[in-house]
Amino acid sequence: MEVMIYSGDSRRSMLLRRLTDDITAERHLRLMSPIIELPADADSLINLIRPNRGYLAVVDTENCPDWKEALYGISSRMRRVKFFVLTGSAKDSAEALAVSPDVCAFADPSDENFPKVYEDTLVRLYQRVNTVCGGIMTYGRDGELKIIDFSDIYYIETIKQTHCCTVCHKGGTDIMRADISKLIKKLDGRFEVTRSSTIANLSLARCLSDGLLFFDDDVYCSVTAKRQSVIKKLMNENCLI
Repeated sequence: MEVMIYSGDSRRSMLLRRLTDDITAERHLRLMSPIIELPADADSLINLIRPNRGYLAVVDTENCPDWKEALYGISSRMRRVKFFVLTGSAKDSAEALAVSPDVCAFADPSDENFPKVYEDTLVRLYQRVNTVCGGIMTYGRDGELKIIDFSDIYYIETIKQTHCCTVCHKGGTDIMRADISKLIKKLDGRFEVTRSSTIANLSLARCLSDGLLFFDDDVYCSVTAKRQSVIKKLMNENCLI
């Protein structure tokens, strides 16, 4: 997840970017980082957004006259962005919620408790496996942050002797930090454990044969003997086989 700072006050922008860096380093939020660019207006903010990435846009209502245009322009066209609104005004807070349902937090940057509120928000967003974007947050081999939609995931498998998993999906494979035993509790009903190290999306499965669950694109994962009857029953109930 990338953090975009939008404030017409350059000093405040720099302080927020530094605070974001400090929080992500101290709390080990490895897949979260601030964007270096500081947009000058709503259009510049919107143009920073790229497909298949998750964002938190920190928007300063006091110093950005077009902040409503920014919230509306993003939320009306994109579903991978949440907003942290900087304001001490109850009126602005209400208007922000009316403009966009994707506002996740408010805070007055002049309040002494602001750093704690901001930190709590970053940590809360980061820890959501069912992310703000409706999918799973991963990073590619080149380190690029990505959001993989649930409907595109074939299976997720633990990488031995690490705290990471491989996410095999329609676009290839990527990596995420996760514990399989905790991850399955946060995924939806399409996903089932096929072995202690693997979770599969049964809605994309084509068949189960000889302990292997097959998907399109010559993709498959293994199913333990103990889980085969359960997986087959679930697939039959949903007319998948």
